Amino acid sequence: MAETLRDRIFDGEIAPGSHLMEITLANELGVSRTPVRGAMARLADEGLLVYLPNKGFQVRRFNAKDVHDAFSVRATLEGMCCRLIGEVGLDGAALSKLTAMLDEQHELLHHTGEWSEGRAARWQDLDLAFHQKLLALADNRWLAEAVQRASQLPIIFDSKLRPHNRDASMLLHRHEQALQAFADHCRIVEALGRQEAAAAEAAMREHINSNRDLLVLYLSQKNPTRTRALL
Repeated sequence: MAETLRDRIFDGEIAPGSHLMEITLANELGVSRTPVRGAMARLADEGLLVYLPNKGFQVRRFNAKDVHDAFSVRATLEGMCCRLIGEVGLDGAALSKLTAMLDEQHELLHHTGEWSEGRAARWQDLDLAFHQKLLALADNRWLAEAVQRASQLPIIFDSKLRPHNRDASMLLHRHEQALQAFADHCRIVEALGRQEAAAAEAAMREHINSNRDLLVLYLSQKNPTRTRALL
C-alpha cells in the first residue's frame, strides 16, 4: 500500500501540497481505511508527507534549498560508494563491464546527427545504469537504500528516476552537459581501475555536485524573488 501511494506521488498523480483523504484513497484503491492510514504514517516517517493537526496528511513541498541539500548528501554517499570500491579494487569482470558501459555512452554521445529528446532520454538511462552499477559493486545495502532516498526526496524524479519537469530534464541532459558527465564517468572508472579510492570519491562528488548547482541555478532563474519547489 505504501509503495503504491509513494509511486503515485513520485509520478505526479498526487501533487505537492495535496491533502490526502483516507476515505477517498481507500475507495480508489478498494481497501479499508486502516492500511491507507498505515501507509500515510509510513510515508510521513520517510519525509514524503507531513502531518498537519486537524487537517491530516499533506504531500510535502520542497524548495531550492532542499534540492541543494539532498544532492549534497547524495554526492557524499555516492562518493563513499566509489571509495569503498576503490579500497577493495575491481576485478577483471567488473572493470570490463564498466568499460563496456563507457563505450556505449561514447557511441551515443558522438553519433552524428541532432541531439534529440530521444537521445537525451537514452543518455539518462545509460547514466542511471552507470550509477546503479557502481552501487551494486559497492555491495552495501544500507548505502544503496540511502542513495535511493536521497535521489527521490525532494520530489525531483519520478518512480523511475526521471525528472518530472521537462525543462529541468533537458537542462541536465543537454548534449554539452552529457559530454561533461561522460568525462566524469571516465575519470571515475580510471581512478577505480588504478585503485585510487580518494580520487574516485572526489570525482564522483564533483560529478553530482555539478548537477546540483545546475538545478539550483534553474530554480533561482525560474523564480528569483522566491525560493520555490521544482515541480
